Amino acid sequence: MIATDGISDEQKATVKFQSAYADMMSKLTSPDFIPALCAHEAAHLIYYEMMGPIRYKLLPPRLEYDSVGQRFFGHYAAIQLAEEPLCEPHKWQEYVQMMARVHVAGGVVGRKLFPASSGGDEVDKQNFKKLCADLTHHFGGISIDVEQCWRWAQESVKKQLEDDPHIMEMIQRRAAELRYSFGF
Repeated sequence: MIATDGISDEQKATVKFQSAYADMMSKLTSPDFIPALCAHEAAHLIYYEMMGPIRYKLLPPRLEYDSVGQRFFGHYAAIQLAEEPLCEPHKWQEYVQMMARVHVAGGVVGRKLFPASSGGDEVDKQNFKKLCADLTHHFGGISIDVEQCWRWAQESVKKQLEDDPHIMEMIQRRAAELRYSFGF
């Protein structure tokens, strides 16, 4: 279930690998984790698609080895866009709002469907911060309050999901498709 190609047999024999693999398997086999993960990723996709057509690939669970940090790292399952939607200079504020919704959607949906879940949006928030920093650097003279935008987007997505049950239905259908595609 977890891809480990690229990791040598010697590395797989180490305690570090055995521990990383066991930790990942423990999480993947815990109740509700896979449905929450698939719903999280589906929410990102649906909100990206609200911005327009996208191309992406699915990344099944994977462990890799970082020789510099001498550690194993990976992901449970994820989507990877072929390219981010483009930001038109005169519409940067609208773009930031949409991208904030994209980034918070997974966590909001995860917590809504699985209240015991943390939402798993720590990396999403870091990615959003980086996006905002890149935009600020690229366009110069713009200012983005990341924390305020993040909170606004969380409330916006929560309200959209309450006001339009069709969105949650789309997310749940997509989550079922992703579950199959990820091989769960």
